[in-house]
Amino acid sequence: MKTWLPIVVAIVIAVIGVITFLQYRKAHTFTLTDFESEEIQPVLGLVRVSGSQDTDVWFIDVENPESKFQIGYITPGMSETIKLERGKWYRIEAAGTITVTMVNVRIE
Repeated sequence: MKTWLPIVVAIVIAVIGVITFLQYRKAHTFTLTDFESEEIQPVLGLVRVSGSQDTDVWFIDVENPESKFQIGYITPGMSETIKLERGKWYRIEAAGTITVTMVNVRIE
């Protein structure tokens, strides 16, 4: 029975780790509708985006508006991932409602 103990402990730790990550991701997922007052900041650098309608999604650096990043085209039910600089704030331009994952949000 003692030979199973390390395996059981490893499985329990893995399950706790997965649950913790899923809760963390849920806490950093937001649905945005008012793109003029909301800004996002990537938590880990990768941002997952999905939308309610067909749209291009632009991320505009708040400190340097000439710096823009684009997800070419998303449709409902489809999500895309973009790599943005961690710690920077971005304004979003898109149509419809956008859901972003792994971000902090501030409302100006």
